[in-house]
Amino acid sequence: MYNTAKVVFSPRVRKSPFFQSTMKYGAKAFTVYNHMYLPVSFENTIADYNNLLQGVQLWDVGVERQVQIKGPDATSLIQFLTPRNIKKCSVGQAMYAPLLDFQGGFLNDPVMLKLAEDFYWLSIADGDSLLWVEAIAKGYNFNVEVEEPDVSPLQVQGPNSAKLMTKVFGEWVDDLGFYRFKEVTHNGIPMVIARMGYSRELCYEIFLQDYSKGNELWEMLWQAGQEFNISPGGPNIIFRLEGGILSYLADFDRTNNPFEVGLDWMIDLDQEDDFIGKEALREISQRGPSRKLMGAEITGDPIESSNEDYLPVLIDGKRVGTMTAMVFSPRLQKNIAYVFLEIEHAKVGQEILISNFDQSLEAVVVDLPWFDRAKK
Repeated sequence: MYNTAKVVFSPRVRKSPFFQSTMKYGAKAFTVYNHMYLPVSFENTIADYNNLLQGVQLWDVGVERQVQIKGPDATSLIQFLTPRNIKKCSVGQAMYAPLLDFQGGFLNDPVMLKLAEDFYWLSIADGDSLLWVEAIAKGYNFNVEVEEPDVSPLQVQGPNSAKLMTKVFGEWVDDLGFYRFKEVTHNGIPMVIARMGYSRELCYEIFLQDYSKGNELWEMLWQAGQEFNISPGGPNIIFRLEGGILSYLADFDRTNNPFEVGLDWMIDLDQEDDFIGKEALREISQRGPSRKLMGAEITGDPIESSNEDYLPVLIDGKRVGTMTAMVFSPRLQKNIAYVFLEIEHAKVGQEILISNFDQSLEAVVVDLPWFDRAKK
């Protein structure tokens, strides 16, 4: 890791409504995501990880910008954009709905929220998906309005998250189903509260609908969370890898399709509706993917920092894949990693070498994930 690198704040990169609160409570490192600042470290990776396991954390994920689609053709447009059959989604429900190109490659992997029969949000990962959605809507003459609304997500993560949420918002939160949400106004602050988030831990996501209220919402939760061991945090690579959660542009990109990353279960090739990439996915389904994302466990001493570059994966001196991410897991007491492997080598128990510049790391291929989703 480069210890001398600095982030210079400027108006060119947008701040979330929670930015001042993250600075107040000790944010030490940021990355740029969706043209915004994303806090990624407060104490350090392992300390932030341990803090979450022992209480509750607030994550500023305002970088998950929303694409709002509204109008008579809203459902038809989204169905054309994603291979997921969204007609199974009801009002008040969220659904993972990846966006693909015409070759079946990922353009983004948003979560879709259905607010009304003709009204949706796409909560996007890193990428200019607003432009893609606007272009498809205009080019194919869908009768919709596409825009970015005043919506900024804040996640409440950790084993004490339900206690904090019910204390602040009421007992009804405890009955909120997984990937379900409710629109509320609390203390004059409009928001959508959803039972979901970017980890396998117990978590909630609050979609703030008034930018000016960001620090007020943070402080309300922070003060109420003192008895629950509250701390600031952010998307953590240890949780991501342990839970088999993928990060778009870090673990996969436009060169990958759903069959390669284990998301083929959400493709509905039998639905009557057409969607972008349908024929390409049908062909891939018939011939099978050429590579596959797998887990790997690396032998040796604990890895002190995560990788900054993709690393070659070798078998008998021949490159057979790429490692996208690696980290030491305190719970597992193991070094764990994601590896993309040629399909013939994507087998549990396969021994591999990861070429880390001046050293080779011995590893063995395993299934994902290491930890499943936490239950209440």
